[in-house]
Amino acid sequence: MRRWMVAWGTLMLMGAAHAATLYRWVGPNGVVTYQNTPPPSSAAHVRVMHMRNHTSPAAVRKAVSAMHPVVLYRAPHCAPCRQVSAYLHRRGVPFRAVDVSRGQAVLRDMKQKTGSTTVPTIMVGKQVLVGYIPSALKNELTAAGYLKAPKD
Repeated sequence: MRRWMVAWGTLMLMGAAHAATLYRWVGPNGVVTYQNTPPPSSAAHVRVMHMRNHTSPAAVRKAVSAMHPVVLYRAPHCAPCRQVSAYLHRRGVPFRAVDVSRGQAVLRDMKQKTGSTTVPTIMVGKQVLVGYIPSALKNELTAAGYLKAPKD
């Protein structure tokens, strides 16, 4: 009996080592939070995700980008736009770049979706960042669940 209990306990520990639970919820102030601990009782829209330790960074990136796609509104000769693009590439964040110099229809679409016509404007899911503030972009991407860059 004791041998069976030791074997069962070992299997349980091995299973715990290979899986992690991630919780996503919306707080009372509307902020979306991701953590590996259960949310407070005041949390709304709680989602429990079971992740395996062998999940590749590419799989994580794909899952996160499906939930929180990144769109960069940019112009051809915009230095901050190039900086945002370079940062997203370094961090391995897939994104869609929209060139606002392509016409009035693009600007109207940008204004409707973001409330701005300033470049760069970055959308991370439904969150809108106007201008390039490195710490704000880093924090927004991290909050959305994107993996950190090697030097972040």
